[in-house]
Amino acid sequence: MFIPSKANSITGNPNIIQIMEGIVQRTGYELNCMRIGIVQAFYPDDLTADILIANKKTIGLNPDGTQNVKDFPLIRAKVAYCSPFITFPINVGDECILLFSDREIESWFINGEVNPEGYSRIHAFTDAVAIFGIRSLPKMVQIATDALTLFYGDSGIQLKDKEIIVSTDA
Repeated sequence: MFIPSKANSITGNPNIIQIMEGIVQRTGYELNCMRIGIVQAFYPDDLTADILIANKKTIGLNPDGTQNVKDFPLIRAKVAYCSPFITFPINVGDECILLFSDREIESWFINGEVNPEGYSRIHAFTDAVAIFGIRSLPKMVQIATDALTLFYGDSGIQLKDKEIIVSTDA
């Protein structure tokens, strides 16, 4: 899909530079590497979550030059826990980083083995991994910068040099 520049809308005939600019711009719209997401539902049985991308998708220009936007579709992302495992509840409204694989990851996710490529997908929404722990400023909690702090509900544990602080009103 060619995205016209202002010069193209005046002349009606794109030149090679305008066509190349349109291809680069369209590729940028279609290529997914990392996005911020907000959890809509979590499925602990298969470690997946329905996640909404936290920005809108441009679907065109209005006659007055303003953008016409809508929400991205929900993404069923694989949930990433690290090893050794640190688990925490995932709730609706939690924020996360969505990473999109260069190639499909479905085969690996299902059986955990090295597999031949099952699909030719590249940076597809279906191959997203959600990593939790990131927060926007409105959802930020006050933390100490000189300690390792763990929060759960209204409780917290701070590990400082030679000191452990446990609180129930974090």
